[in-house]
Amino acid sequence: YRFKKDGQRHHLIINEATLEDAGRYALRTSGGQALAELIVQEKKLEVYQSIADLTVGSKDQAVFKCEVSDENVRGVWLKNGKE
Repeated sequence: YRFKKDGQRHHLIINEATLEDAGRYALRTSGGQALAELIVQEKKLEVYQSIADLTVGSKDQAVFKCEVSDENVRGVWLKNGKE
């Protein structure tokens, strides 16, 4: 978190908000308070190139490739529905 004061304006700056940052925020002063709620939505992932079926020989290397819309989005690989 960063705080910035510009004259009468007070700023709370949250760089790269995460789900943990969601919640109710308040600013209290000697003359009152201000309240706001922060809702953080997860970034939707687009799959540009999906993985394809492979057939490999025994002891050969199998490589699945997938291209997604954001390099910072994390994915989980599953085999038969299990991580």
